[in-house]
Amino acid sequence: MIAESLVILLLFGGGCALMRVVGVRGWGLAPLGFLAGVCLLLAVGFLQVATGLPTAPAITLAVVFGGPVGWWILRWRAGRAAGVPVPLAVGSALAIVGAVAVLRAANMLKWHPDSLTYLMAGRLLADGDYRSTASTELLTARVLGVPLLHAPADLGGALYLRSITPLLAAATVAAVVWFLWRAGRGAVTPRRLAAVAALVALLLLTNNRVIFSFFYLNGHLLFAACVLLVAGGGWLLATRPDRADRALMTLQLLAIPGLVITRPEGYLAAVLVLLPTVLSARVPHRHRAAVTAVFGGTALLFAALQSWIFLDRDTAIPASVIGAAALGAAALAAIPLLGRATSHERGGRLLALGEAGIWLGLAALAIRDPDTLWASLRALYGNQIEGLGGYGLSITVLSGLLLLAWLLSPRLPHQAHLRFPLTTFLPFCLVMAYLREGAYRAADADSMNRMFIHVVPLAVLFLSALLAGTGNDTEKKPAAESATPEERRVEVAAPV
Repeated sequence: MIAESLVILLLFGGGCALMRVVGVRGWGLAPLGFLAGVCLLLAVGFLQVATGLPTAPAITLAVVFGGPVGWWILRWRAGRAAGVPVPLAVGSALAIVGAVAVLRAANMLKWHPDSLTYLMAGRLLADGDYRSTASTELLTARVLGVPLLHAPADLGGALYLRSITPLLAAATVAAVVWFLWRAGRGAVTPRRLAAVAALVALLLLTNNRVIFSFFYLNGHLLFAACVLLVAGGGWLLATRPDRADRALMTLQLLAIPGLVITRPEGYLAAVLVLLPTVLSARVPHRHRAAVTAVFGGTALLFAALQSWIFLDRDTAIPASVIGAAALGAAALAAIPLLGRATSHERGGRLLALGEAGIWLGLAALAIRDPDTLWASLRALYGNQIEGLGGYGLSITVLSGLLLLAWLLSPRLPHQAHLRFPLTTFLPFCLVMAYLREGAYRAADADSMNRMFIHVVPLAVLFLSALLAGTGNDTEKKPAAESATPEERRVEVAAPV
């Protein structure tokens, strides 16, 4: 327990120090700090693996904790208003230790055969043998996110951290509430905001598969947290363009490596999550360039690592790795074009074209091989309507509520940041059926069924924001951008 408590405290302390330096204060510091610490762990660990540096967890944790805390101390000594109340710091540390003790004793984690391969990869990282020993399948199918998350368990002689996934889940739920609170502060009555926040907790904490994911040794919840940070952060940045919020920008940049290295399709899914931010003229150009550079650099470096391992094993480099490298290089090459490609109208049109392109691509694949599509759609029906996927009707009900709120509520400004990753999720998953081993199946362990958790926190945030009426611009908008309460949710080429 001592080793695991120390690991969690170092992640929490490093993340909170960084978030405090960039301006986060109040109750949101704890959940955002923990999420930031986890993202830092992934980013630092990935750089260690990709560059051939020692991957000992002690080194990773030293960087994750020492860097931000050192920066925080410098700002605090310079009188930059970065202080943290001592009772709050001590109380948070004690709460973390108590939570670790309870979660270790409960040991409620859920397993799947995939979980064992993740933990095997984590042990290879902790022992420093990953680059020389890992198989090509282990690197491409299980990637690095979950192994890096659990590699520090080796400091206590364990294979996994029993408490980190439940704590990550709690921080994700709190982050949904924080985004809603931040958007509605000053624009929505506290009573209405509290009611909608209670709805957030109700929707997330009464769902069987969501609770299952809170204790599941896999990367789905980790990926969902990264999606939430990028999409929610982009939405708030676009809604309040007059406030160059360093905290939101930092969270977005930290979450990008997690998106790319946590799932095999992560570099493709990351594009759908990042596009609204990259194409928004309301987000500072420098930040959009930084987002594009971090994504392109991560995708290219990860593809280089994979290529090196394939070549070292005398194996041909697969098309997926070549595609990731090409996508990363294209992202880096596109940075000088961002200023020309983005405007209020043009960004919306590009998003509409991108979404239409995914549907057209799916149609072309279905014409060539209709059986895969129909089998996947039958599996989707069985999992989400007949209850074979373990969600009951919760995903169907959530989708219906979201559609009604989208159609009937006043238009949420710059909602494309929240909407686009959701409306492209289904066609993207169906396209992926053609790029993997075959069609999806009706079962709770099916890949697409498990992938739904990737967008559930974001969907709940979008629904809650629509119901609360948050996110209204404080500045005076041109008539072409204003929205009336009667305006419907049809969003073809709408400003982002």
